[in-house]
Formats: sequence, C-alpha cells, structure tokens
Amino acid sequence: DASTNITTITAKHNNEKCSSSSLQLKPGSFQNLYAITPPTLLDPRASHTVSELQKLHPNKLKSPMELSQILDFYFAKTLAPTVILSHDKQLIGDLIGILSKMESVRGIRDIDPARYKMMKSLYDASDTPNLRDDILHILHDDGGKHHPQGGGASTTTFVAVELSCHTADAQLQIREIIEDTPSMTAFSTERSALHKDGLLFGVFVEGEITPEIRSRASLVI
Repeated sequence: DASTNITTITAKHNNEKCSSSSLQLKPGSFQNLYAITPPTLLDPRASHTVSELQKLHPNKLKSPMELSQILDFYFAKTLAPTVILSHDKQLIGDLIGILSKMESVRGIRDIDPARYKMMKSLYDASDTPNLRDDILHILHDDGGKHHPQGGGASTTTFVAVELSCHTADAQLQIREIIEDTPSMTAFSTERSALHKDGLLFGVFVEGEITPEIRSRASLVI
C-alpha cells in the first residue's frame, strides 16, 4: 500500500480450506522490512531493554519496535555484530548500561577510539591494552567458568560495548572491529579469532556519520 508504506504478505494453508494468514511489513530506517506485529514473541530481554530505555528517555526513541527487533536479533545471535548508532551520548550510555545489568551480558563502557586501541598492530607489544583482546578475555574467562577443562570462548555470554566517536578519524578507527567478519590478527589461531555473534556495539557519533560506519550499522536511534 503506497499510501501507508505497508507491505502485506498473505500465505494460504494447503491443509485447510479457505484458510490463510497475513503479515504486515513496514520499512525500517535502513529500508529493511520489519513486521509491524511480530509473528512470534520477542526475547523478553529485548522488550525489557526498550521498556527501561523509554522510561529514561520518554518520546526520544523514533521506533521502539524496530529497536526491540534489532535487540531480539542480537540475543538470537543472528546479527554478527549488532551495531547501534546515535548522536545522543546519554541514550547510547543508558542502552549499554541497561544491557550490562543483565546476567548474561558483560559490558565495556565509554571507550574512546582516539585514546584506546581497537586492536594490536603487528608491531605492538603483546601486552598492549586493546578492545579486541578485552572482549576475547571476557569470552574466554566465561568459557573457562563453564568448561574448566578448556572449552574456548563462551557461547552463552553476550558483550555490549559503548564507543564514543568525537571525530571522523575516531569513526575510521572502529571500522574493522564493527564489520561483520571475524576479527583476525597476524598469526591468529581459531582460539584468537574474534567471532562477532553475541556482540553489540553502541556507538555515540559526534557530528556527521561517515558512510563507512553507516554501512555497518544495524540501526540509528
């Protein structure tokens, strides 16, 4: 329907005479189609997060249902990674704060890419602090707790990272860490590869969002 921008999909059921079901879809901020009313219940953690965020920021979320569905995909590990951008630093901070309070989610707060390395270069010392290793340490530490004999990274732990990009250069610094491929370094092994399902990056952007970062975003709020 061009007047409402709603697409309706109807499916007929072969086993039942004259029986059919329909689903209404609406384009999101990136023109992806989302169900206006999801056919299945959303993960309660996603619904809780949006509800708590709305309490802190009444009327600020342009599309709470779209954010709920993106978070549902995050908890289902169907986005690898989930990347949420905003020009509102407090909104991003509160989103990561709410997620970090959940039992299965570990948070990393207020990382400035201009001041903290995203990952080591080939020439950095092995103990150089960096975000990539911080995430891996969380996943492997939690994996060790569940599998004392050494089972690798945890498959039940989620990580939510708050990034603050105050310049275009800072946005360039995060390109690789937020792209949808496993993060590898020189001489990487499977154990040291950072797989990004279960990772969420909440990114505050000051000024214009660069095309490179926008192309990697799941949602802008």
